[in-house]
Amino acid sequence: MNRLNLNIRLLITFLILLIGTVAAELFFRKSQPFEFVAEMKESVSLTKKWFTIIEQVKNEKGIKSDASTNVPYNFMIGNEWSEITTTLGSLESKETSTNPDFSALIVRLLHEAKISKGDKVGVVLSGSFPALAISVLAALQTMEVDAVVMSSIGASTYGANQPEVTWSDMESALNKRGGLKYSSCLVSIGAGDDSGIGLSEEGLADIQNAAIRNNVNLYIPVSLEESIEKRAELFNKEKISLLINIGGNQIALGDCSHSLSIPNGLHSKLIGCTDDNRGLIVRMNELEIPFIQMLNIKDLASRYGIAISPGNNYSESANLFVSNRTNKPVLGIILLVGLIPVYFLGKNTIINQNSYKLYVKPKIS
Repeated sequence: MNRLNLNIRLLITFLILLIGTVAAELFFRKSQPFEFVAEMKESVSLTKKWFTIIEQVKNEKGIKSDASTNVPYNFMIGNEWSEITTTLGSLESKETSTNPDFSALIVRLLHEAKISKGDKVGVVLSGSFPALAISVLAALQTMEVDAVVMSSIGASTYGANQPEVTWSDMESALNKRGGLKYSSCLVSIGAGDDSGIGLSEEGLADIQNAAIRNNVNLYIPVSLEESIEKRAELFNKEKISLLINIGGNQIALGDCSHSLSIPNGLHSKLIGCTDDNRGLIVRMNELEIPFIQMLNIKDLASRYGIAISPGNNYSESANLFVSNRTNKPVLGIILLVGLIPVYFLGKNTIINQNSYKLYVKPKIS
């Protein structure tokens, strides 16, 4: 009988908590647009405008991607391989990155980081995720935030790896045709040690030509550590309030054992690392500079409700633009009510234990 009572009480507790949780989600969870939702939408519109300019540039040069993809902004995706390709990349990640809603996400994260008009934000990017780079710059420009941009021309698979339309070409076109207010203050080759290690002579020549036609002075460091230190020095001089990294830049991540454990999204504090080959993110974070890491794109997309490899049609990421809040007092009451059977269960258990008499069989001599 006691076991039956125990099971009944546990069942009642479970049902109260289950019904209460469902009720809280359905009736006491409040969704409302962020107060900066207008900025989010404006940023998305600017991103789409800039994407269209890149499409025009590629059409003028007769450049098409050899990737098999049908996402709406498929022209933002490069080739499977070229002479300026630095590393392998995921086509699915590159497809996902072309969603202009990432620009709205950056606006949201900038507000969460308390970044506002007139603040300075450092941006590190390569040619690997040109669509994300454009989304980030559109968000910063929409919010009237000053950006200190540093880029590299080399690109991973399906990035801006078409030698005729590199990231430098895209940036220049957006400056001239789209009203982009930012230009890279430092441009490097990229690839191994940020100096082109691993690229062919043809690839290095393609990058040099891209720099020349866009009036860019290529920075070629003698070592990876020198490149990281130079960038850190420039960011410190500009007194940035936040660092945004786009992609798997070696300069941003470093070569230390902690480089692959740097988390995605917005973060204010990292686990300390004192390795000599630690990257720019860690070094700036040592100075209490928060960062936004944009590397595992599918993870970011799924976290904020952005479609992964969306096919030939985008639907607005509705949850991205709203704040969902649950009534905490109601949840507290539900939890308290659910614990009542547990309380009496424990009380009865103590009583039963005190009333239990141990029977000892008498010893027969």
